[in-house]
Amino acid sequence: MVLHGGPGSGCNLSMLDWFDLSRQRVILLDQRGAGKSVPAGGLTHNTTADLVSDIERLRKTLEIARWSVVGGSWGSTLGIVYAGSFPQSVSSLILRGVFLASRRETHWFFQSLAALVPQAWLQLTANWTMQQKIDVLQSLTSLLHNGTPIEIQDAAQRWNDYEIAIMQAMTGLVAPQRANEIGKLIGKYRLQSHYLSQHCFLSARAIFHHAKVANKIPAVIVHGTHDWICPPENVILLQRFMPHAAVQWVEKGTHTASDPAICAALGSAVRDMLQYY
Repeated sequence: MVLHGGPGSGCNLSMLDWFDLSRQRVILLDQRGAGKSVPAGGLTHNTTADLVSDIERLRKTLEIARWSVVGGSWGSTLGIVYAGSFPQSVSSLILRGVFLASRRETHWFFQSLAALVPQAWLQLTANWTMQQKIDVLQSLTSLLHNGTPIEIQDAAQRWNDYEIAIMQAMTGLVAPQRANEIGKLIGKYRLQSHYLSQHCFLSARAIFHHAKVANKIPAVIVHGTHDWICPPENVILLQRFMPHAAVQWVEKGTHTASDPAICAALGSAVRDMLQYY
């Protein structure tokens, strides 16, 4: 079972590259409102608890006794909560680019990261008031949910351009230009802001409680040393509650699973976990 990031990003077929499809059955789940799920960008009855229930309902529907869960970024958070809620359903856990849904992380991404990508941050906040710049996430959330159609489109485009600029600065590579429909971007970022502005409907205490329960499950954590989006310190914090998880630091690895070093590490982790099926 693969849990995508975002929230709201959806799955893509490149995720299958981590697996040996001759030996493994892989399920890619587009979470509520994301990818091919309908209604696209839907926010009603869309919380972390709803997603966890969906995952377990899918397992039962497919009549799978236990499965390995692979989650990246936001998917790692969801994987921890799911494994902590239904430990009897999970044979192994693979977490990539650990995200803990904290105020510290959203402040880092939307405010402090300006120190590393100043031009990108200036473009993100161009023509905004000082008050809007003080809390970028809240400003984007307000525009995406309460703005005029033009303001909504502009906010979604700003967020997308900011993410692309960070990826380029982090990897040193120019991202391929993709023709993203503005409607899809709006759905993605309205959903992402819905979660992030509410700290993904989780408290630090709840996440670490689930991590402590999930610590009984064989687990591997894959994290890049040069991940600017989900700071490496997240792994150190998580290890306090999952001390038995094997940590695979990827030297100079970044955040995206399309990073060749991260992709290779994920493939290795998946192979290592085969023994627990």
